[in-house]
Amino acid sequence: MGMFFAWATGEGIICWRWAKAKAPPTPGALLLPTALYLSLAVLSEYRPARPVAVAFAWSVNLAILLQVVGKVPAQATGWPPPQIPFTQIWPGGTSSSSSSSSSSGTTSSSSSVGGGLSGGQVSPNVGKGLSG
Repeated sequence: MGMFFAWATGEGIICWRWAKAKAPPTPGALLLPTALYLSLAVLSEYRPARPVAVAFAWSVNLAILLQVVGKVPAQATGWPPPQIPFTQIWPGGTSSSSSSSSSSGTTSSSSSVGGGLSGGQVSPNVGKGLSG
């Protein structure tokens, strides 16, 4: 039971540090300490090593706490991420208005193929001619 409380306390301290930075914790920030506590829990299954493993787990909590308390978070989290414009579909991609203006086809040929449909509408002639 001591190992569970050590793990829960350690994860709580890490989450508190990220909350002070006004960002959610990254998965790696929680995964690596969990792997450490899990390995200590496996070690503590051996009866003579249990007090040493639990003491080490609590000492890791103390070390994490001493790094967090009294310090202003100095890391740049990049949170919240910048908003994506309405014309952009994927983060980091190009906007749809700039890609449509840089297409090599003419507008008359593209409107005759699509039938002048607006974005999101599918032409009823799309599937014709594809069956073989």
